[in-house]
Amino acid sequence: LLTGIAPRALFLAEQQHEKDDTLPGRLFQSYYRASDEFRIPVTALAIFTGKEKPVENYFRSYHGTEVNFKYNIYSVMEANGEELKEDKRIFALPVLAAKRMLEAGGQAEKRGKYSLELLDLTEARKLGSEKTWSLKRFVHRILQIGKKDIDPKVREAWKMQFRPISEVVKDMHIRDAREEGREEEKFEVARSMLADGFPAETVKKYTGLDESSILSLR
Repeated sequence: LLTGIAPRALFLAEQQHEKDDTLPGRLFQSYYRASDEFRIPVTALAIFTGKEKPVENYFRSYHGTEVNFKYNIYSVMEANGEELKEDKRIFALPVLAAKRMLEAGGQAEKRGKYSLELLDLTEARKLGSEKTWSLKRFVHRILQIGKKDIDPKVREAWKMQFRPISEVVKDMHIRDAREEGREEEKFEVARSMLADGFPAETVKKYTGLDESSILSLR
């Protein structure tokens, strides 16, 4: 719509974690308004990320007038874990991580076990440094691996294998390069980051090199 190109269809999506009885009505209102304004096909999806059983439709009846609005639903809790493991699409693992968190509940042992499973699955995807780092970050956060109730061995496994960009930057001596002005070291670090698949913007942020210098390295 922002580009001025008229869409052929519209897609509405709502996410719900805790039980919220107003969601079906909101989806119906959004659907009706979009249909009325744009006069094109509209489909709606409700994504449920909690344990509550999803409500599948919006129904109202009054003196012989009825509205029965049925929409698509996706329940993370009811998703097939084995299928998610085999699914190569990038969003399959975040969905599996959310499902595992729901299954583990407050059990730290299960959270730790599931986190290692997801760690292996993430490594096996071979998505490149940046996407792999993002997926690991998400798994680490949603399964709350940083909490003290997690087995120290699990935390150590994450410490060894899950390395945030800030730690990578430190290991490559980028901070020293900035402080001491060692231009050649900056270029070496930039070459390494580009080879690992980091985008130019990330390289620029952590090395201080200008965009033209980074592009010349390619």
